[in-house]
Amino acid sequence: MFRNRIQLGIPPAKQPAARTLPLRITEDAMASILNNVSALGATRQLASTNLGLNKTIERLTSGKRINRASDDAAGLAISNNLGADIRIASQGRRNANDGISTLQTADGVLEEVTSLLTRAAELAQQAQGTTAGADSGTGKTALNAEFAKIITTISDLNTNTKFNGTAVFGSTVSVAVGNFATVGVALGSITNISGTIDTSANAATAATSVATAITAVSTLRGTIGAGQQQLQSVSNSLGIQVENFTAAYSQIRDADIADEVVNLSKFQILGQAGISALSQANQSSQSILALLR
Repeated sequence: MFRNRIQLGIPPAKQPAARTLPLRITEDAMASILNNVSALGATRQLASTNLGLNKTIERLTSGKRINRASDDAAGLAISNNLGADIRIASQGRRNANDGISTLQTADGVLEEVTSLLTRAAELAQQAQGTTAGADSGTGKTALNAEFAKIITTISDLNTNTKFNGTAVFGSTVSVAVGNFATVGVALGSITNISGTIDTSANAATAATSVATAITAVSTLRGTIGAGQQQLQSVSNSLGIQVENFTAAYSQIRDADIADEVVNLSKFQILGQAGISALSQANQSSQSILALLR
């Protein structure tokens, strides 16, 4: 067509000139070599990621969610109180168990005393008899000697029975069981027997004394048994308290290892991504310098 126009002497039609649009750089997209905003943002995010990573590693290595007051001030205060409650209840339980051991020691001794008193009753009954052995002077002397030894043995048990250096009989077993509460079990002295069985008349009197002592010892053993049951109940109750306090303490203070492992992976990935983003942001400044070459 243009060739035909030239051949005919018609000048070719003028093509419209291409328009050049002005280059506009908005304020938000402004390129600057003085302030790299992208790098600053990447650095801030990377610092936050590193802080989270360090806290996660600390929780994993310590096993605790709260390692300092800044982690959870309220949780730290509550868990400290629970920790004190755990120690108090645990010590109270140990005290109760020590009290039970004391009462068990006393009961064991009284069981032996009961056997001795039973033998003494047998001797007194025998001394009242008219058998040849018991009625003779030699026989009564032998019976009376054994009877006297029983009296001495019971007296020694009453005086010398101790638990942790403290006399058991004639005292009160006082046990602090926590929260300023105290359980006390009064242990009277062992009722001993008296008299002799060198004659039938004396033997009859001694038999009455023995019967009284057996009744008193049985009563004392009943007191000990009731005290043991009470202290055992207290020990069981304190054990439950320790379990509950420990569960609450762990819920507040201890780290959830599964969650922290997930957080560890998350922060490691974010850290790698942040380093890559910071590298790209720093390269943008180099790209601006390339425009000046």
